[in-house]
Amino acid sequence: MEKTSLLKTTLGNYYISVTPESHQSHIILRVEVPRTTQEIVIQYSYSPTEENAEERLDQLFSRYQKDNNMAATDRAHIQSVRNLITISVSSSQGYEGSCHRFESTGRVVINNSQSSPGIQTREVSPGFWDISFNFHALVTAKTEIHCTIDAIHKEERSTTQPIEIAAIKKERLKRERYLNAQTRYKKVELHTHTHHSDARHTTEELINDAIKQKIDWLAITDHNTISAFDKISPENYPLQFIKGLEMTTLHGHFLTLGYQDKPPMDWTLIDRVNINEKLAEMKEQGLLIGIAHPFDVGSPYCTGCRWQYALESLEWIDFIEVWNSEDPHESLSNTDAIAKWTQLLNAGIEIPATCGRDWHHSNTTKLPAFLYSAVKEPSSGDDILEAVKLGRSYISLSPQIDLTINGQWTIGDRIHFNEFNTLMMKVHLTDTEDVHAVKIESNLGDLYEGNYKVIHQLEKSEVKDLIWLRVSVFDQHLNRILITNPVYFTD
Repeated sequence: MEKTSLLKTTLGNYYISVTPESHQSHIILRVEVPRTTQEIVIQYSYSPTEENAEERLDQLFSRYQKDNNMAATDRAHIQSVRNLITISVSSSQGYEGSCHRFESTGRVVINNSQSSPGIQTREVSPGFWDISFNFHALVTAKTEIHCTIDAIHKEERSTTQPIEIAAIKKERLKRERYLNAQTRYKKVELHTHTHHSDARHTTEELINDAIKQKIDWLAITDHNTISAFDKISPENYPLQFIKGLEMTTLHGHFLTLGYQDKPPMDWTLIDRVNINEKLAEMKEQGLLIGIAHPFDVGSPYCTGCRWQYALESLEWIDFIEVWNSEDPHESLSNTDAIAKWTQLLNAGIEIPATCGRDWHHSNTTKLPAFLYSAVKEPSSGDDILEAVKLGRSYISLSPQIDLTINGQWTIGDRIHFNEFNTLMMKVHLTDTEDVHAVKIESNLGDLYEGNYKVIHQLEKSEVKDLIWLRVSVFDQHLNRILITNPVYFTD
């Protein structure tokens, strides 16, 4: 775990310019107060404090005389007028109070022993706080405000790398089955955008490009909106749709798939304090949830792209996007994501991997990867989402794979040790033009490395501590160009 030595965190440092057009209005500064915060300190100043130029006073009097029912003779008694800016505070627990004072420089302290007058004295609750500047009077041509908001902590704060696994748990899904039912791999794209968020293409252009690439199931996952689906008549297209959304929060992006009647959650209500309960609420909605590009470059280049949430459990996370964007095999952040996924698998946490083109436009010469999920025919959206959730899928830039073990198990299955004495693994690849090497990877290390024609046998004694295995395929530059989800093993 990466440690920091923070006894104070600056939650915000703001410079604001306002004009008389903001008279009798509010500006709200929203900050996220972390756990272990003992005290909040708000320091502010504004200038100038008053207006005394005769011409300007005449203008102000003329503007507000009628609204305030003032006689014309009142103007003679006005030598100057002043700005009046106050501060109000609301926490994640509700309204905390207001500091209605005339000082142009102030310090507001909020704690559980002696808060500044006007603010409740009680425990500082973590979560979003709104610091509101209340413009009772703005009379100068321009008013400059400076505000710093600091959190004072009870103890040193610790930060974690994405998906810290020290206390993470995840219930195992029922995945035991035999290959009785006939299945077929469907080509799936789980991460796309349209002009309803920040893409260059329209919804129609995205769909037409997906049809050209012979995609069977297309998830549209615009940032924090599902409005693109208002314009889609699914029966008019030779592909199927998954109604989705990329929850684009300030500390992490995650894909939410399978919306039905209920609207999406308001993403602005999600913070690092309540992330676990918000994910649980989304699961109650019946959604599939997956962490997107957890190791991408973060703020300020791409705010929220890098996963910064500390999860109490992975029960609400159904998959991790280990390949993001085009040419994903050349991305260091994707390499980190596969390494983290492998670390989770080694810890006994069964969570599937997916890929997402993060499709914003098609004007590119780079290669996209696709997810191939095994479903029965005919298949529904629920079938596809279940296949993703169970990891009955593989990720590929080009080659296609058929993996069988003892003729009855395949990707996403669980095998009990009492069900075999010998493991006979057969890997059949097609579209092998770029294939240079194949590995059978596991928690025990690489079980096999060779060419793409794989028939490999292992005795039970050789794999007594086996938890999982998967197949990876590499090109001549030793870049991974295909990776399967695991086959799992248990007593």
